[in-house]
Amino acid sequence: MEMINNKSTIFLTSDLNHYHKVDGKKIANEIDNKNGLVDQLKDSLNGNRALLYIAADPKDTKKVEMYASILFEALKLSNIEFDNYYILDEESKSCAKEYIDMANVIFLSGGNTFSQNKFFDEINLKELLKNYTGVIMGQSAGSINLARNVFNSPEKMKDSDPIYLEGLGFTDINVEPHFKFEDKYFNEAEEYNREYILKESKKRNIFGLCDVSHIKINDKTIIYGKSYLISNGEINLICNDFENFRLK
Repeated sequence: MEMINNKSTIFLTSDLNHYHKVDGKKIANEIDNKNGLVDQLKDSLNGNRALLYIAADPKDTKKVEMYASILFEALKLSNIEFDNYYILDEESKSCAKEYIDMANVIFLSGGNTFSQNKFFDEINLKELLKNYTGVIMGQSAGSINLARNVFNSPEKMKDSDPIYLEGLGFTDINVEPHFKFEDKYFNEAEEYNREYILKESKKRNIFGLCDVSHIKINDKTIIYGKSYLISNGEINLICNDFENFRLK
């Protein structure tokens, strides 16, 4: 499988820290910019025509709409506004090509990596993005699925979703979002997950992205914020918050 040849700017993120809870309700706030994500996104925009939000769980349309609305508001609070906003889920999937053609930013949401991967296949997203030249931002599952060969680390032990998947092919970088180095208080499922990641790291490098850290890919590849390289069964710190490191 060949890598997609494109001129897109890619952001692999873990968590944007773009909402907080009040009495159990999620309320949008400014996107955390301590590692420069907001500034870099602004610099990458060529006009603000349209933002397309692509769901991870396309059938839960009410939940998708809620999370999309929170993101849209968080971007506005961060002084990033678009002329149009679109959501791609089960109800709107027939509009996939139309929405992509209009968008200059595509956001691949967090959620269930396997469900999202199946939805991408269903709408033939890889083919639709072949000539796309705008910004693509993945969060969590969206970041994982941007890889060519996806590693979907097991979260439910032996009952986990498939671990090896075919991704969108925008990068060879595999990320493990929401990464926590300290494993002292891990439960059984988290211990199983960590052991599997370490085992897999003997076959491929995996980048552990802590929340609010990210990787930006264009003519060069730079990792920003607290992050780790998991390789050959070992975990090593790459950089801390407010720092960056060039990978390629």
